[in-house]
Amino acid sequence: MVQLKQVSLRLKSVKNIQKITKTMKMVSASKFTKAERELASARPFGYGPQKFYESSHLVAKVAKKDDKTKTDAPPEIPAEGAEGKDDKKVKRIYVAVTSDRGLCGGVHTGVSRRIRRSMTTRSADAAANRLVCVGDKSRAMLRRQYSENMLINVKDIGRIAPVFKDASTIAAAIVQSGYIYDIGEIYYNKYFSPVKYEMTIIPFFTKSKIEATPNMTAFDDVEDDQLESYSEWTFAALLFYALKESAASEQSARMAAMDNATKNADDMIRKLTLLFNRTRQAVITRELIEIISGAAAL
Repeated sequence: MVQLKQVSLRLKSVKNIQKITKTMKMVSASKFTKAERELASARPFGYGPQKFYESSHLVAKVAKKDDKTKTDAPPEIPAEGAEGKDDKKVKRIYVAVTSDRGLCGGVHTGVSRRIRRSMTTRSADAAANRLVCVGDKSRAMLRRQYSENMLINVKDIGRIAPVFKDASTIAAAIVQSGYIYDIGEIYYNKYFSPVKYEMTIIPFFTKSKIEATPNMTAFDDVEDDQLESYSEWTFAALLFYALKESAASEQSARMAAMDNATKNADDMIRKLTLLFNRTRQAVITRELIEIISGAAAL
């Protein structure tokens, strides 16, 4: 028979955990409201460069099938649409946008799993495929298998809301690393609603790739330094956009995870309370039987 003290300690522990999860849900709800409000102003930073990539024919435009309400937002372009014919000769850089904090479902796991699948499919070697981990979660999941591919690791992401300075610092660190790549891919979670987010890939390109684009003649004459500055700003803008999308997705996922954890704790409390009452009644009954049996023996 289960001891009454063990059930009492377990019940007290679950109640304390429920208080923590309920508090975390309230905190996540507050941060989610702020992240969702800031995301609306950050989305033009991502839509502008993607429109430029479509207009210059760097990527092919992919039409949405069931998104009739969001006609003003350009579709996300998968990075595979920008691949060349000699895929193994293309130097790539993979940017995993996660954070340092967990307890938010499979937000970070989905990004790491997709990068792992892409690198496995392309038979990525360390010389031509480098990895940038934004956030400690992606680094912890990918460093064991792709430690040689690691280029830059960025920490202290997710504690406060990301700003454009964070994205520009990350972009500058990648540029200053000295690694010359042809195509870059940003893996992040795109926010749709408080109950929906999707793992998405957006490509970014270097100055040489933009100059060689087929439809670059449609634009006015652009000097080399201006084009280089624009390519660097485009990379930072896409990173800022991905950070904001990922932050909103993370807070919504954490809010849902803590809500589910609170409900599960409530179910456990009901079951443990029932078990506690039954165990206490059994102990009382057993003691009464012992007293009555002792009195009858006398």
